[in-house]
Amino acid sequence: MMRKYLIYLTIPAMVACGSKEPKLTTLAGRYTNGKDSKVIVISNDAADTISLTNDGMFAYKTMLSRPTMLKVQYGRIKTTVYLEPGDSSYIELDANNADGITFSGSNNELNQNIRSRSKELNNVWRNWRDLFSLNANEFGLKIDSIGKSLLSKTDSLKAKSKNFAEMEANRVRYFMLNLRSQYPEYSAYLSGEEYNPDSADYSLFDNLDMNNGEHLSYDEYASLVETYAQLRIQKAQNFKELWSKPAQERLTAIFSMIDSIFTNPKIRDYVKKQYLMKEIEFGEFWKLNDICNNYLAACATPVYKQEVQSVYNGKMKIAPGNSAPTFTYNDINGKSVSLSDFNGKLVYIDFWATWCGPCRGEIPHLDKLEKDYKGKKIVFVKISLDDDMDAWRKMVAEKKLGGVQLHADGAWSSEVAKNYQIKSIPTFVLIGADGKIINPNAPRPSSEEIRTLLDQELSKI
Repeated sequence: MMRKYLIYLTIPAMVACGSKEPKLTTLAGRYTNGKDSKVIVISNDAADTISLTNDGMFAYKTMLSRPTMLKVQYGRIKTTVYLEPGDSSYIELDANNADGITFSGSNNELNQNIRSRSKELNNVWRNWRDLFSLNANEFGLKIDSIGKSLLSKTDSLKAKSKNFAEMEANRVRYFMLNLRSQYPEYSAYLSGEEYNPDSADYSLFDNLDMNNGEHLSYDEYASLVETYAQLRIQKAQNFKELWSKPAQERLTAIFSMIDSIFTNPKIRDYVKKQYLMKEIEFGEFWKLNDICNNYLAACATPVYKQEVQSVYNGKMKIAPGNSAPTFTYNDINGKSVSLSDFNGKLVYIDFWATWCGPCRGEIPHLDKLEKDYKGKKIVFVKISLDDDMDAWRKMVAEKKLGGVQLHADGAWSSEVAKNYQIKSIPTFVLIGADGKIINPNAPRPSSEEIRTLLDQELSKI
């Protein structure tokens, strides 16, 4: 079915690849009403951290010899900025209104276009259930229609900048290919069928260069590379057995597979980094010292080495045995509550939000857990990361939620979210009676492991 759509596979090489005399290029900006004191500017080869001034200003200078797109990250807010050699561009954003970013200086109209296009792409993903519920032919026709509409808009940009128009067209093409690559799995999921990664629909990869290190600057291409690696790895005969092994052993085997799948060193570094980062973020990262050191020694891409080293070093601050970061917040009744108030007891923390479906799904299990352990030396603390404090108050009252209910001022940018390095929710943390971390990625209330862990730790008090 997919072979008739090969028009989307003709992805031009990175534009303006000829080498020209580098020119000093400046990106400056201002971020207000946020709690972060720095921004991170990410290029294809480096990630630079820049401190903000007291009034939220920053300036970044670099030598460019060709057009590029930089990513600027402030907390959880990410912005893509298009720059040409010699440009002087400016961005301004109020953290209380992330959609209200403004651009001025060079190419401000083009940068605003990136924001508009990103919203369009996000809107397509928002309707994923309707899209992936279509049969194969209907899906193909729908994707054709969406793709033609998006590409026609990029064509209209050629009069302003051929380089920019081509970059945006590449992004759209890779986005459409991402949808096609995800269709077999999502369609099977929505149909209640077993997912088969050997589907012939993945023939789209046969005509796509999966070793283009330059195109990793497109998030959409990077996502395609990850999907391709995942499919190839899932085809391994020992895949199920491999996934049951400890992370250190599993990642070593996966890294070997990645070396056999890709020829481009940067692509290899990227895919390995993605697998490793997931384990660091969500697994037993404190057991990954050897695999991290091996990756850092072999990685030839500085920006990926920097990312892994930074995240791993940060996560080790909350490794088991370290003192748990302290916090003090008001509970639902306005009473000040600190972690130190619970010395001598186990503390099981639930980081959650009212809008989070999986968080709400854990509530009945957490309520049951709390009821079953009532009277024992354990306290259940629920820390909301809601931006909307009223939504938190309303849900706690309506659902009559128990335990110690706290709201983190600043939500995702709060000190507690930063100190415990919360990247997704729900996240559960178990702290010992001595105030030291037992498990920063503790089992969920719905898991089979949590009661065994709690009983084991309670027996030590």
